[in-house]
Amino acid sequence: MTPVLASLLLSTAAFAAAAATEVPAAAVTAPPEEPLPVSASPPEISPPQSAVPQDSTAPTTEQPTNAPVPAPIQRTEAYNRFRAMFDLGRFVEALPLAQQVVDLTEAQSTREYELSIAYNNLAATQYRLGDLQAAETSYKKSLAILEASQGISSTRMIIPLQGLGTVYAALDQHAAASEHLNRALAISRRSEGLFNLSQLPLIDQLVNSLKVLGDYTGAEHERYYALRIAEQNYGFDDTRTLPAVTQLASFYESTSQFAAARGLYLRMYDISIKEHGGLNPLTVRSLVAIARTHRLQYTMDPASLDDQITLRDPNFGDQMPEVARSAGLPPHVNRSGLNAIEKAVGLLRSTPDPPPRLLLEALVEMGDWLIVTAKSNAAMASYSEAAAIQMTEPDQSNPMHAPRMVFYRPPAASMRSVETASRKLRVRKTVFSFLVTEAGNPQDIVVVSSDMSEMQLAQCRRALGRSIYSPRFENGKPVATEGVQFTSEWYELEPAEAPSAAGT
Repeated sequence: MTPVLASLLLSTAAFAAAAATEVPAAAVTAPPEEPLPVSASPPEISPPQSAVPQDSTAPTTEQPTNAPVPAPIQRTEAYNRFRAMFDLGRFVEALPLAQQVVDLTEAQSTREYELSIAYNNLAATQYRLGDLQAAETSYKKSLAILEASQGISSTRMIIPLQGLGTVYAALDQHAAASEHLNRALAISRRSEGLFNLSQLPLIDQLVNSLKVLGDYTGAEHERYYALRIAEQNYGFDDTRTLPAVTQLASFYESTSQFAAARGLYLRMYDISIKEHGGLNPLTVRSLVAIARTHRLQYTMDPASLDDQITLRDPNFGDQMPEVARSAGLPPHVNRSGLNAIEKAVGLLRSTPDPPPRLLLEALVEMGDWLIVTAKSNAAMASYSEAAAIQMTEPDQSNPMHAPRMVFYRPPAASMRSVETASRKLRVRKTVFSFLVTEAGNPQDIVVVSSDMSEMQLAQCRRALGRSIYSPRFENGKPVATEGVQFTSEWYELEPAEAPSAAGT
């Protein structure tokens, strides 16, 4: 799945100087559609109006003659040093300074709000150092202070609630994370409006936890709500809606709702053509995604292709049914998917210096399309061209340098319990090892480990034998690879618990 970037913009209103500013709440790691890293950016800090910040309760900018001047100076200095270390990522050095700010603020009993900020900053530092229990305690102290001084609906509670959601997600306590994030969302919507933009990072975190909990209905609802927020603020076809459109489309694709995902990718294509026209990264990636959803629907859910769903063909603009047939392709294969990837490759080849990553993505998808539709020679030509592309980014590799599964249909019985689950599911697994030939076929399949029954194991072995791989390429040619492994899964219901004697 795709990295998603979220920024937490925190208020500085209560303390007129930087000493009252909160560092960003810790960012949750979540999975896009798979779990992806979400980073937080520090807020802008307004310079103090004077060398010594004023008490937020003071009626004027003059200090009373009996004011405890030394303590605020010490606190401001401690905060400035803390913030400098935090912004540099030197969290070990920032931690004692954050604790010092807490101690100095606690000495001033009238500073409840500033104390909650100090605890938030301490918690954020503890989180980044991996001390999750300490971060949980600090966020809880901040929340308790605000509940006692501000009430349970104060917007200032959003940050510690979000922080607790982040900590509990890192601790794999996603039910608790969802509870706190839902509470933060309720406060945000009640105080700032149902469609305020500031709640989008909260929604991202909540979706991550809901998916881990298996609540895909709730996750879909939140992703759709995020799209509605973007539409309400920017309009239906504004480019600023694209992050929400992409996230919802990726969610639909990850849950095998390929027609729904494809409709959103078509929307991305329309926006890209309207804003940029011709060759641009968004247009190419939209076409690749359209082709991919057609291919995955054919390979993973062919029964759904019997539904006469009408969509607009992205290349010709005409209305056509999803099950449109095309000569030379197997039954149920939609020609418009192949049209989309052919157009993406054509756009890239029409420019003298196409972006390597985009060209690689398009050529690999073209090869995948061809190999699953029994056009192996053409697929190998596309794969060979993709394998020759040199990646310039140090953290990226060419996927053609290792075998890659393209087509696999698990035994129908292995997923039946997932669709009708009324109890918890137990997952049985088998690890297979095999050779992938230069044509992409698994051979010499052996069992490494298994807890399946003989019947389950036999069905999973047959399904693996019918799978298709893109082979490994060396010097522009496909080669066989030994020792490739794949884990098959079989879902079944946990046995029902026997009623106790007392219950009977």
